[in-house]
Amino acid sequence: MKRILLFTCVLVYSATMALAGPGTIGIFADPAGMNCNLPDPGPQLTMYYIVHVGTTGAAGVTYSAPKPTCSTAMWLSDANKFSYTVGSSHYGVTVYYDTACRVGSIHVQTIVYITDGLTPNCCNYPVLPNPMEGRLAAVTCDFETWVPITGGIGIVNAGPTCNCDVPLDETTWGNVKALYAE
Repeated sequence: MKRILLFTCVLVYSATMALAGPGTIGIFADPAGMNCNLPDPGPQLTMYYIVHVGTTGAAGVTYSAPKPTCSTAMWLSDANKFSYTVGSSHYGVTVYYDTACRVGSIHVQTIVYITDGLTPNCCNYPVLPNPMEGRLAAVTCDFETWVPITGGIGIVNAGPTCNCDVPLDETTWGNVKALYAE
């Protein structure tokens, strides 16, 4: 009986690992990762949020998010959400989600700027590879295997010609069901 239980646990763990996906990582105006149009509202503290979006299983990430050259804001600090964070957003950072495998959207870090309202419209702010690690990646739930991840681009002072929102394609319930048909 113990062997069957152990085999079942290994099988479930293996299936979970096989389904684990890296998701994407981006910079947003909100900690939920819903708005990639970044404000530069004038002289004040402004927060931008690094969010790991849509993962089906990850234990951490490595990336960088240096201030773009088109931005006139001044980087002040990073506020880290997890205790095991090495580095900074500007020079490269590796973050482990403590001791947990997480799914969904994960608020990883808050970058604090002093904005001045002078950044030109349509200033692209990408999330890039960590130059210290040489990669933009997520670690799977085994805490050992790194897989490539896609970095998103936020837009400071977005407008009608440079909005980062992507409209969803219309579909029907039949098309959605067809995606999951056996």
